[in-house]
Amino acid sequence: MAELFHTFPHLENDHIIIRKMAEGDVDDLIEITHNPNVYQHIPPFLYRKSRGNLLAAIRNLGGRDFDKKKLIIAGIYLCEEPDKLIGLAEMFDYKKRMNQITIGYRINESYWHRGIATDTVKLMVEYLSNEMGIQTLKAFVMPENIFSEKALIKNGFIKESDSVQEKNWGGKETVDLNVFTYAVQ
Repeated sequence: MAELFHTFPHLENDHIIIRKMAEGDVDDLIEITHNPNVYQHIPPFLYRKSRGNLLAAIRNLGGRDFDKKKLIIAGIYLCEEPDKLIGLAEMFDYKKRMNQITIGYRINESYWHRGIATDTVKLMVEYLSNEMGIQTLKAFVMPENIFSEKALIKNGFIKESDSVQEKNWGGKETVDLNVFTYAVQ
């Protein structure tokens, strides 16, 4: 098995590409991060940051943060529009001893309901479990975000019976989140 932070992932299927973002993606990232509808069910990571801050984030996410083995935040692109950033694929909170990682995603509202979240989860599951050998993947979802739940379930995630409380999701002070787990058999 390959080491998770050895090489920044480049994943693709017939529909989408997940890869390192480039500075030229900043305008597309602004479109995503300045849309309150995108952030109604997720944490405020990058929400309404300035152009300069988003440029720095693109550089840091593909460089410093990856090199420090903190997280992988990659861009999502359609195969038919390979230069248009349409979302973020997130792999973070890696617990090497537990062989566990958390995944997430955020998609430009103009691209909702096109199966992109489902394809993104599928590519992340294949990469993390098959190529990296990670045994457990977690995802956290606000209960009203039924489309995100469906994308996870379609990819073999199971909803746990217990929920967790988090702060500052969807602009709310405290929220209960459903926990989904994918465990390699």
